[in-house]
Amino acid sequence: MPVALTKIEVNCPECGQTQMESENFISTVCRGCGHYFKSPRAKGSGRRKVRRTAVQKRELTCADCGSVQEVAEEAQSSTCLNCGRHLELGHREILGEHLGNLSLEGELKIGPRGNFGGSRARAARIVLLGRASGFLEAAEWLRVEGQTKLRTGASGGKLEICAGALLEAGEPVLFQSGQIDGELRCPMAKFAGPLRIGPQGVLVAEKATFTELTVEKGARVRVQIGETLAGSELKSGKREMEGS
Repeated sequence: MPVALTKIEVNCPECGQTQMESENFISTVCRGCGHYFKSPRAKGSGRRKVRRTAVQKRELTCADCGSVQEVAEEAQSSTCLNCGRHLELGHREILGEHLGNLSLEGELKIGPRGNFGGSRARAARIVLLGRASGFLEAAEWLRVEGQTKLRTGASGGKLEICAGALLEAGEPVLFQSGQIDGELRCPMAKFAGPLRIGPQGVLVAEKATFTELTVEKGARVRVQIGETLAGSELKSGKREMEGS
């Protein structure tokens, strides 16, 4: 004897129409609007749909090869897709000896006993209290806070030498602007923009170029050799000046 199927009343989630279905139905089609829907008892039908938000990205430039790529804003490290260089996106502090190149999108701090022994370090901001054998590139600024020595040179946005600090570089320093409240000694100091030397500031270089120079009272500037370049300059066989 055939068993009678028990039916239940269900509502279409799309148009609300009511229709009869077997109590064990898994899915069906609305006879009113044609919408396909599953039974509330069907496995997975009660799961909430997760709406995924788009991953925010930013551009990253490899300091070694110059290749530009996109990385997630929250990423702490990445690898250059062009040259394979490992790129750090956070901050780093060097307290001892560090060998190998560095490329940071954050801040690099070389402590009083720190020594950067790689050939090149790039960071958005660099705080220098120790020594470095390689070239330093600071996209935003390089701040010197101790008695420091660079075997090569440095470049970047702004050079800041704090009062009582010393930066001695073996090669040219090339920056967009400069504020010297301590002492800078180098073969060439080239600033694409203005240079300000504070009351206790000292600049000793073979050549210095800038678009605007402000020497405050008490500051000392000594430039030995110069040649014509774009912008203002200090030049002559030997020239010394003090702020007045």
